[in-house]
Amino acid sequence: MSKSLQGSSDFELTLNKDSVKQGKSFKSQIKSSSAYGEDDIFWTFSGDGITRNDFKNGSLQGQSTLKKDGSNKQIFEIAANSERTQNTTLDVDYFLDSKFKTRVAGDSIAIVAKSYDPDKDSSKPWSMNAARTQVKENVLVQFTINNGTPDETVFYTLSGKGIDKNDFNLSYARMSGKAKMDSTGKAQIPLMVRDDHKTEGTEDVTVSIFADKAYKKKLSSKEIPILDTSIETPEQGPTKSKTPSGKQPVWSNKTDKGTWFTLSPSRTEIRENTSTRTRIDSNNKGGLVLYYKTGGNSIDQNDFDLSYARTSGEVILNSNGTAFIPHLLRNDNKTEGTENLTISLYRDKKFKKGIASTTVPVLDTSVQTPEKSPTTSINPNTKQQQWGGGVLGGDWFTLSPNRSDFQRGEKVSTRVDSDALPGEVLDWRLSGPDIDGTDLDQSKGSGLTGTTEISKNGYSSIEHFFRFDNSTNENTEATIDLFRKNSTTKVATTSFELIATPAEAEPNKTVIDEGKAMKFKVFTRGVPSGENIYWDVTGLNITDGDFVTPRSGVVTQDSTQKFQINFEAAKDLLTEGTEYFKLNLYSDAGRTGLIGASDEITINDTSTTPQQTYDLISSAATVKEGKGFKMKVKTKNVDPGEIIYWKGSGPAADENIAYFEDTGLTYGTAMLDTSGNAILQFRTNKKSMTSSSAAFNFSIFETSNYITPISGTASITVLDN
Repeated sequence: MSKSLQGSSDFELTLNKDSVKQGKSFKSQIKSSSAYGEDDIFWTFSGDGITRNDFKNGSLQGQSTLKKDGSNKQIFEIAANSERTQNTTLDVDYFLDSKFKTRVAGDSIAIVAKSYDPDKDSSKPWSMNAARTQVKENVLVQFTINNGTPDETVFYTLSGKGIDKNDFNLSYARMSGKAKMDSTGKAQIPLMVRDDHKTEGTEDVTVSIFADKAYKKKLSSKEIPILDTSIETPEQGPTKSKTPSGKQPVWSNKTDKGTWFTLSPSRTEIRENTSTRTRIDSNNKGGLVLYYKTGGNSIDQNDFDLSYARTSGEVILNSNGTAFIPHLLRNDNKTEGTENLTISLYRDKKFKKGIASTTVPVLDTSVQTPEKSPTTSINPNTKQQQWGGGVLGGDWFTLSPNRSDFQRGEKVSTRVDSDALPGEVLDWRLSGPDIDGTDLDQSKGSGLTGTTEISKNGYSSIEHFFRFDNSTNENTEATIDLFRKNSTTKVATTSFELIATPAEAEPNKTVIDEGKAMKFKVFTRGVPSGENIYWDVTGLNITDGDFVTPRSGVVTQDSTQKFQINFEAAKDLLTEGTEYFKLNLYSDAGRTGLIGASDEITINDTSTTPQQTYDLISSAATVKEGKGFKMKVKTKNVDPGEIIYWKGSGPAADENIAYFEDTGLTYGTAMLDTSGNAILQFRTNKKSMTSSSAAFNFSIFETSNYITPISGTASITVLDN
């Protein structure tokens, strides 16, 4: 437990337990800023009836030295004497001076007297206690039956207001089942509470045991509160617990070989490029070696980063009967759809004696393209380690962002998984092309460097909040590296993509006539809700008279981060020629901070002068050498008798393979007939081809310098005989 600082806001004290039995120990950790690094710190013990006899070393006060970062950890041992007749509260206080006047932190813990310990109380048969006084969702709690009849089987039920099977991971104890006492009359019932995405408030769960399967002869019960940490949203409603296919074990106390085993993934579903840690719980006393392997539709080694757990391996259970198997899923650039990953546990390395299995879906985030084909896993050249339970310092760590890409303006939460014991502190560093402190809102998240502390179950989290950004047009890859404290030893790394979010204006038309309307869809993903976006229209010779609608304005951004602007071009009865305009977006009322602009939109001047067009048509697609062909010019809104300038291009023109029949040239003029059309006759040279085919392209130009085309191109291919 931890308590806010009472003497100084620079210090925080955390005790790892709410209570401690006589003969056991507890850990104290005090934290402060590095300004107190290597300073001495002084502690005292006090409380009603607390004496030196309560402690193994017989001391009620002492001194220690803070580390460079201002932290200190200590383990205090409670004496195993049995003089106490009742429980008492122990107060732990820290001071900056040896006279114990400048108090900076304090907390308390209950000392459980041996005479009060139900585990030792032979006068209370079938007593029950829980490993926790309360339990959060997604946390395991063991209920222990004490002083039962050796080797007898009892029947249990779970009950409570609002309590149902969806509150629990049914790989552990279900709503009812059996427990068999060991030779000392003890048994344990493991309960794993689920994060069910259902906001319910605190619920009380009661475990009751009965002598008969009809649940009539009650022997004992124990109730503890479940703290609700679920947040139900429209996007994520309540989820249901999956019932395992196998039969539930008969729960019992710890044994040398273990009689029950459970597998629980740390996630209900896994995205590619994300880690998952499968927890093994059992009633083994510790030291048992087991073997696992993975399977599932299309699951193979290329689905995993083999620097972590591979497709098979071995684990050794710790003294709590627990071990963890860490897998890191790869983005393999192979579009496969959702796959079901099954992890199975065996007693033997030949995988014959199965004892537990679990299945979790792997969500496919890979997009296979011609440019990005599937990739394979790199097989390490070292032997895979034997996975185990929590260890001091931790043997392995993984980093997993909660998504593979993020927009600027979003919070990025990166999860740390490990086998480290609670209290392990690690350094991390954020880096990436052009990423610096200005990219981050440090009032909401972390900066470019920092520390993270492993909590219960080996988890930790690093949070960043990237500022909104309207100027970055390219995506950026950000990287987080994890290091041992005050060391360059890297233990994990991960990367994610920051998606560029420049303001964009998408028109529904690129050309409009005078008197017609069009609209822009504006996307401002890099602008927070509530801020103003200012806009205007600019262009050559563009004035307010060119539009019926306003030429500037302001929009207050809402949560959709998009809006629409409509325009109608005025039919001004002025012959001005074609005009062009674009929509500009600004972050300020003075319209100096440009954050985006559209492409140019064309306004056709239809007030008086009709638009002139020239269409060109060839008489055929191909012609054999020595034969003739025709090019036809059809015009619209062009006066009859007008002279046009034409020119040929391409290999057939350059090599004089094709030419105008009247002049022998590949360029010239023609007069439009009374319909505004013209037909030009061409010839081709016979046996002048240097290749199997040659193209002749025909175009119309504005003047005799043949620089500005006023038409498209008509083409014909000359074929070798």
